[in-house]
Amino acid sequence: MNVSPQLLQFAGSLVAILALAGIARALKLGGEPKLLQDDDVRRAAGEAVEGFRPVAISRDREGRGAILRDAAGRVLVLKPHGNFFAGRLLAATARARLNSPTALEIDSGERRYGKVSLDIDDAAAWAEVVNALGSTRHA
Repeated sequence: MNVSPQLLQFAGSLVAILALAGIARALKLGGEPKLLQDDDVRRAAGEAVEGFRPVAISRDREGRGAILRDAAGRVLVLKPHGNFFAGRLLAATARARLNSPTALEIDSGERRYGKVSLDIDDAAAWAEVVNALGSTRHA
């Protein structure tokens, strides 16, 4: 039986790809990251903004993001980005709205970061916090 070199190369490449996929799966690489505990949120926040120490945390029910506030009143939003979480400190341009009593949609005000949707119990309170960032009220 005479097998063409192209067929052998294709078969070898296919075997190599399947082997790498199997190794990645065994090592649990890839997949969607989750924030399942407050410690996960704190760790992700510290990676996103060095020194950020939250005093209030709300995690999405499915672990797909979080919103946090520190003692200085800064608000940080986390959302998945590949196998990690990307975070943004919200500025006065950020806006939040309720899509339901527990569905909070946050527009970061940054086109590259975009919007974040969170399913959290205290969505209305967080919407007020985010929308107050743009107010000119002084204490």
